[in-house]
Amino acid sequence: MDNTFKLKIIDSDNISLDKIGFDKSYVHRGIEKHSFLTLKISNLNCAQANILKQTALASGTDCAVHREVITGKIDLSDCILSGSISELKKISKKLRNQPFRLKVLADEIDKLIEYKTVALKIRNKTFLWGDNIYVMGILNVTPDSCSDGGKYFDIQRAYEHYQYLVKNNADIIDIGGESTRPFAQEVSSDKEQERVLPLIKKIRENDCDTIISVDTRNSDTAKKAILAGADIINDISSFDWDDKMFDLLIDTNVPVILNHSKGTPDIMQNSPEYVYDVVDEIFDYFLNKIELLTSAGFPKSNIIIDPGLGFGKTTEHNLAIIKRLKEFKSLGCPILVGHSRKSFLQETIDSEDNPKLDIATVILSQKLCEKGVDILRVHNVEYHYILKNLFKSFI
Repeated sequence: MDNTFKLKIIDSDNISLDKIGFDKSYVHRGIEKHSFLTLKISNLNCAQANILKQTALASGTDCAVHREVITGKIDLSDCILSGSISELKKISKKLRNQPFRLKVLADEIDKLIEYKTVALKIRNKTFLWGDNIYVMGILNVTPDSCSDGGKYFDIQRAYEHYQYLVKNNADIIDIGGESTRPFAQEVSSDKEQERVLPLIKKIRENDCDTIISVDTRNSDTAKKAILAGADIINDISSFDWDDKMFDLLIDTNVPVILNHSKGTPDIMQNSPEYVYDVVDEIFDYFLNKIELLTSAGFPKSNIIIDPGLGFGKTTEHNLAIIKRLKEFKSLGCPILVGHSRKSFLQETIDSEDNPKLDIATVILSQKLCEKGVDILRVHNVEYHYILKNLFKSFI
């Protein structure tokens, strides 16, 4: 019987071996041979890099290293190691028998392959990272925030907007009393508390279920907001602004959103520059912050990271972060992105019109979902409730 070959490229995330009659008892191991990862490994000396490359070749794949690794003319090299899960496990196993601390590298490779982000339970809600997309609704009680400054400055109007956000299925309500838009000036913690605490208390008088985050870089505001009923601290400075925030986190173990910001809001957009690579610098920043917290006993499961689009970044920086968002998955923490109505979107679509920006935001949100985002921080939660249901069904 004459047969015509039919070839097509398939998504490696949707490999169904059982549908081709593959041995069902071996499906798990079979998937490992067809699922691929690319790892960037930094700061290997020449001996380590050479051994890693040879081990990769012997395992059926390859590792890219600096051209002078073989001559020993450089001190350190970054390496790009690619392979199937099965091949990477073989490499790891072989590295355990090698000198030059390569057993430590093997441990790190295994952790990266096997790690799953731990679920987070707050009140009656369990966040299953990787299985769902969650929506954080923005509620600014400020006179000067971007796009909605002054709109919810009155507590009754703010409370009505909270009701709108809940009605439209926001998973988290993020309440902020200080504008952190580019060139915004500092607000005292007393003034900030006058804005956010009455609203949090009013919500908690009638609602014990909705999850509230407080958007603040001040430890005193954060502490009082937690006592008033907030559940999460969203610190745009990642405790760089107020070092007492670190102590508060260690004392309370309250979940925290660590945001990357290059400088304070009043100066962060004054020609922001990065020494080598924006994504690598932000990755290293978070790596350090996570180590500081966890080494002091703070649970890693309570850390959420936000690469800080627009916080000391040009449009080019923001686009690079979006394109390479998956790299932050290696940190083992859920990822939040706040991109709603931001200036780089205004620049991209050449409009400051909120309805148009909401459309641009939801289009970008769909791309972020594909890149592995866990929480979308947005103004228009109604659009995003539709998006997350569609994404869960079709992607």
